[in-house]
Amino acid sequence: MAKQLSIGEASKYVGVSRDTLRRWEKKGKITPTRSPSNRRYYTQEQLDTLLKKPKTGKKAVPLPAPKPSLAPLKLVFYSLLALVIAVILVLLVQIFAF
Repeated sequence: MAKQLSIGEASKYVGVSRDTLRRWEKKGKITPTRSPSNRRYYTQEQLDTLLKKPKTGKKAVPLPAPKPSLAPLKLVFYSLLALVIAVILVLLVQIFAF
């Protein structure tokens, strides 16, 4: 007989939360066996079958490469701009203070 996994053990085995397993049960994707105290128990075979993706015969369409973000460059630019302005202000203060 296959080993029965509790909902906590099954969630760790599959890599999803306990609530996800409960939702899958409501949707009819999986049917756990119940103990006399109404606890859910799953077999590894059930979980393995659930995780297998059906073959549709369609080829996977590759996603486009993400565009590089300019945010880090903007941050560097504005930091350097602030530094240049600060240096200019310090020089102006020194020139006109004396």
